[in-house]
This record gives sequence, C-alpha cells and structure tokens, in this order.
Amino acid sequence: MTTPISVLLDLSDRENLPDLGASWRLSDAKVRNAKPEERAVNLADALGLSLYLPPTGKKVWHYRFRLAGKEQTLTIGSYPEIGLADARKAHRAARWLVERGESPLGYIKAEIERLEAERAKADMGTFGAVTAAWLKATESALSARTVRHRQAMLDKYVLPTLKDKAIDGIKRKGLSELLTGIDQKTPETAKHCRIYIKQIFDYALDQELVQGNPTPPPKVLVNQSSRKVKPRKALPLARLGEFLKTLDDAPDSDPRTKAALRLVVLTWTRTSEVTGARWSEFDLDAGVWVIPPERMKAAEQHTVYLSRQAVEILRDLKKLTWDGEYLFPNKRDPQRPMFRMTLTAWRKRWGFQEEMEIHGLRAVASTWANESGKYRPDVVEVALAHKEQDRVRAAYNRAQFIGELRQLWQDWADVCDEKVAAAKAANVVSADFGKAA
Repeated sequence: MTTPISVLLDLSDRENLPDLGASWRLSDAKVRNAKPEERAVNLADALGLSLYLPPTGKKVWHYRFRLAGKEQTLTIGSYPEIGLADARKAHRAARWLVERGESPLGYIKAEIERLEAERAKADMGTFGAVTAAWLKATESALSARTVRHRQAMLDKYVLPTLKDKAIDGIKRKGLSELLTGIDQKTPETAKHCRIYIKQIFDYALDQELVQGNPTPPPKVLVNQSSRKVKPRKALPLARLGEFLKTLDDAPDSDPRTKAALRLVVLTWTRTSEVTGARWSEFDLDAGVWVIPPERMKAAEQHTVYLSRQAVEILRDLKKLTWDGEYLFPNKRDPQRPMFRMTLTAWRKRWGFQEEMEIHGLRAVASTWANESGKYRPDVVEVALAHKEQDRVRAAYNRAQFIGELRQLWQDWADVCDEKVAAAKAANVVSADFGKAA
C-alpha cells in the first residue's frame, strides 16, 4: 500500500537529496521518552519538523511550512512506526518540494494516484483479467441466460488465444486472424465474439488501460456478412388448430408439458420464461404474471395479462404442483425447473419438427395481431417483450397499454379456441365420410 511517508522516502532517495545541515534538537532518546501533558505540545526538531503530542499520548510527526503566503501542515506519520531518521528524511523531501513552489500534499496525492493506476494496470494487464472485470461489471444488467451465453463463447473461442496476452499489446491484425478463423466455421458465433471483444476493449479504454480499441470492423467477418438470416420456422395460422388439437389429444404426454406449451402459445413468451416460471410471479385472481428482469432477455420486467383460458390452465396446473416453487419442476430434481428442450422434444415427437420451432409460435401470434389491423404495433411489440430503445417512451407505453394488452391476449386466446374447435370439427367430418364409404 502506498502511503505519504513511502512517497516522500522514495522521492528523497530518487533525487539523492543532501542533508539540510540544520541544528537538530531531538534525539532518539528524547522522542522515545517524551510524555503527554494535559495540553497538546509540539517538540520542535528543526526547519518546521516537530513531534506533536496530544493528551491521548499518541506521537505524530508534523511539518509546518508556508506556501504562497499560507501556513500549512503536513502530517508525515506516527511514531514509533516512523522513527526519527525516516521522519527527517521525509521532511527533507517535503521541504525540497516547497522550495520549488510545489505543495507536498498535492505531490503526495498525485503520486499515490499514479502508483495505484500502475498497480491496477499490472493487476489487470492481461486480456483475461480485463475480461473477468468486464463480465463482473456488466452482468447485473443482463439476464442469467445472456451471462452464461457470453461466458461460454468467450471461454471456448476467445480466451484460449488471448487470455494471457497483455491487453495493451493486442493488435488489430491478431484479432482479425482470430475472428476470421471463427467465421470460417461458425459465422454467427464470430459475430457475437467480435461484439464481446469490442465491448471488452471499450471497458479497457474507460479504465485507461489501452489507448484505443483495436477490434476490427464487422466486414472482417466475410462469411457472417454474406450470411442470410433465416427466420424461425413458424406454423401458418391455418395450422395452429391442428397443432393445438394434437397437443390436447397426445395420449402419453405429461400434462405439465402440455400446459407449458399451451402457455407459450397463449402468453407469447419465450420457452425459458415459461419453463422457469415460479408461482410467486403470478396473481391468478388478478390475472397477472410479472416476470422479473433477471429472467427476461432484455433484462427488464415484463407483465403478461392472462386470458381466462391461461388462468384456467394455471389453476389446473396448481393442483399438480401446489407445494413446489416452480410451475414446471424438473422430473429428476424438483428444486430445478423443467429442461427447456422438453418442449422442443415434444414438437419433434409429434411430427412438427419440419414445420415449426417453439420460438416460432411468437411469430404466429405477432403475424395474426399485425395483420388483423385491430391492435397498435406498439402494443404488439410490448406484448412480445421487445425492448424499446427510448426508455421514457417505453415506460409510458407500458403504463398506458394495460387495457389494450389485456384485450389483445384475450382475443388471441379466443382465436386459439376457435382454431382448435375447427380442427376437431374437420376431423369429425373426415371420420363420418370414412364410415359412409
């Protein structure tokens, strides 16, 4: 730890300051045997250096001096931690500064800050150390899933190459070679890694550990740049009834899996938001589900206004998991939520693998809402929990759209019921024709 005395002693040695040639009054014996009195006393040594003794018995070295016409006092430190010889040595350095018109107090403060900055740079001098600090500093604003995702990507693709390299020694050419190699195998991963590397160097810039950000521009990722983004596979709205009917009729499916899929459809939420849901997030009497920020992709609280159908599903589900924390507990470990791939596995098992993805159910709902022309686009975006960049506008929207959101989700639930009823009716007609034949 850097202290005022260590700064002054270092200055005295570095400048090889000569003895001041003063007639010193104190001796080791006098300092050691000095006793406190009823009032504080100063035992003068020479040239402004003194030993201050308050009634408490503590002994402190002071240096009194004038600078710019003002009398000031520098506390050098306490005795016996600082002996007479070191006190005089520190005093010599402080007096040398005063003679040059520089404040010892200002010099000490600036020197301590400089040394601590150098120490911090040494402690965080590697890319791995800076990455660890960046991860810790930014994780509170992200969902747990995003935190895990970026850590896993960095661990696998970036840190094995850069972890032990000096942060200020990494060049753009090296980063380009690293990212190009990743781009050749997994273009989407390369895109994420480039973003994370850029953010890490931005953090290093803020900490004054580097002079610039060497991260190459996105165009370095040739394969990723030319890659066409494929939208999530989504069922046509016309086949939604078939999907829901299959879900209702699936004989061997766990009722909790069925309930989870139904909630994904009815609430427009993501798979992990449903499978990780806790009963503490719900008010079934009010028909409200409040998902906390740490479970949301955008790290912002999201409120779902539950339809009558969703509340009915939840009340039935409560009978199955009434004493547990999670709506959908893991079969092997009830203290953990359902594995999110359970819903994907059901889709594959029942013949919908080629036609849809579970996440694509959100697109089905969004397409219906936007094409209907009955709902404002802003309301649809809030229902999908898409992050509004304008935070003031976002707060206003969420405050004003409650009625419209509740109506939107209820209308959607009614449409789902209509689709299921139509699918069942079509199945009955088909069966009757078969018998007549």
